[in-house]
Amino acid sequence: MREKAFWLLRPLVFFVAGCVSFSGFANPEPADLEVVAKWLAEQRIPYNGAWVPPGGESAVPVSMDCSNTARWLHRHFYGADLPRTASGQYEFFRGQGKLKRVSANAARLAKILKPGDFLFWENTYKPKRKPPVTHVMVYLGKDAAGKMWMVGAQNSKGVGIYEFRPNQKMGGYRWFLWFRREGRFVGFGRP
Repeated sequence: MREKAFWLLRPLVFFVAGCVSFSGFANPEPADLEVVAKWLAEQRIPYNGAWVPPGGESAVPVSMDCSNTARWLHRHFYGADLPRTASGQYEFFRGQGKLKRVSANAARLAKILKPGDFLFWENTYKPKRKPPVTHVMVYLGKDAAGKMWMVGAQNSKGVGIYEFRPNQKMGGYRWFLWFRREGRFVGFGRP
């Protein structure tokens, strides 16, 4: 009976979570970020899909690519807007002194990353701007098995929760004859 009540009340819980602003928190609690990330993933928003945020935040649909997903999460938890592009967000954190360029050492990153950190990649596609930061996700934390997780939008799968593997190449493009520039993780920003 208790399980049935949970499933009946579940839509109400997510409606309230969408309407309540967590912007009063200095740092979001990892559990809150995880709840909102799971809720966002359950919306099944395709990459670049039009989405209207809940709770009257905007009547205008938002195109949910990687940077707008990270931007919405930041606005939801901190009450502050970020630049529109991944490279703009990277520059924002750099200007605030809150950006750390790091190597893709998974063991080291597992120790220093905190839930809510913005994860940045460069050259996932041919950049039209400097710096060549082209992708952003938000770090969620580690599970019991030690796997690292992130939330955001990826080209092939849309908005969701994905395993964070910093050493894994992501995207890339051919830049001269047969030479290929691979997309790679380059650093993180801490709100």
